[in-house]
Amino acid sequence: MIKQTNYAYAAIVVSVLYAVFSAIYNAFLPIYVDEAYYYLWSKRLALGYLDHPPMVAYAIRLFTLFGDSVWQIRLVNVFCFFGAAFFVFKSAEYLFDKKSAFYAFLIFVFSPAVTIGLTITTPDSLLVFFWAASFYFAVRAFFGNKRLDFALAGALGAAALASKYTGILLFFSYFLFIVFKRPRLFADFRVYLAVICALLVFSPVIIWNIQNGFESFAFQYGHGTASVETPINFAFNVEFLGGMFAVFGPVFFGALLYLFAKKEFYKDEKLFFVLLPALFTLLFFLYKGLYKKMELNWAAPAFISASLVVGVYIAKNNMKKTLIVGLALSLFIGSVARFPSAFGLSGAQNPHERLFGYEEVASRITQLGGGDVFADHLTLAAVLSYHLKKDVYIPTSTRKSEFDRWQKGIDFASKSGIYVSKDDRLSELKSIWKNAELIEEFKAHKDGFRDKTFYIYRVSN
Repeated sequence: MIKQTNYAYAAIVVSVLYAVFSAIYNAFLPIYVDEAYYYLWSKRLALGYLDHPPMVAYAIRLFTLFGDSVWQIRLVNVFCFFGAAFFVFKSAEYLFDKKSAFYAFLIFVFSPAVTIGLTITTPDSLLVFFWAASFYFAVRAFFGNKRLDFALAGALGAAALASKYTGILLFFSYFLFIVFKRPRLFADFRVYLAVICALLVFSPVIIWNIQNGFESFAFQYGHGTASVETPINFAFNVEFLGGMFAVFGPVFFGALLYLFAKKEFYKDEKLFFVLLPALFTLLFFLYKGLYKKMELNWAAPAFISASLVVGVYIAKNNMKKTLIVGLALSLFIGSVARFPSAFGLSGAQNPHERLFGYEEVASRITQLGGGDVFADHLTLAAVLSYHLKKDVYIPTSTRKSEFDRWQKGIDFASKSGIYVSKDDRLSELKSIWKNAELIEEFKAHKDGFRDKTFYIYRVSN
């Protein structure tokens, strides 16, 4: 096995090789509709946005300073997940030893969740990075007691919160650790220094929400919360837990559930500190999942602590076979996610299907030519805007989005051009324009995928 002195070097080699592979792989997949939407944010920087806090927009802007290719947009993911892996290693090394650190690093970086996360740029990428960074400095703060580490833990935790509002769960984990293990810290100025630093970093998002009627806070609360009269549905949690076995790896998630029941992880301060963010985050989503379906990526930050918990246990008990089998299964699931066609997945079973069809319809719009371009939904408008390199408008009824802010005051009736929809919208178009006619039902076709149908209209007055 690798010598203690070589664990850090091995982690660096794995990171560099895997990062290069991921960057190259990402260049061959079309942009996803949500990525295109966040890309548009990066061209219209603000202190906040309706759908999420602004950190993903800032990150995309940074990595696309010298070009707007898809692989450059996805460099955000490469930086964030391997940056998070670095902090996973350093956290375990600080608390335990290099062997535990390396095992935790491997479990995290080869988890199917990270494999998937490395491809599509979302706010989760930034959330995971800043969560891991804050956790590392919190480790140093609680077990090293340096004032600067408290300040950095607070500031970086706020950066996680400015990436996605579920970052608040990390602060709850810190709070619970103090309640259960270090209540005397409530009288320690360093804790309040961390809070002050967090508020300073997060204050732009608060200011934006104050200026905009707290619409982002309200939107996300409604997005993740069921109405009060919704009955309990245990099927949501069964699906959620089953998904956890897939995205964290069957062996490692099974081990995590086993370790949640071990008393030693609650008695030992270090083990409890490592365990708490994973346990609290998963319990939070299991509770919410009693009433509404929870998406698997929402719990992604839990895998940071989960990797540490499982890695430490496997290393201390010298369970090399368990590690190898667990990594093999995780790599297999990750390979299926990366190369679904090679494993016989086609049509709706192929996760790449959601990336296909938009570049084709954009090319068809270019062939048709003439005037402005309109679409029926924020994601379609965003991805067409990316491919066509021009503004695309949403004149018809749809859910609220940043497009409402960007196109405020525009008289659509004074414009003319091409309207694209996934549904028949002719009657609604005729309420805006005198002349609205269906040009064609365009079918985007690619072998191994289901055809995608787009309704293309020409509109004018």
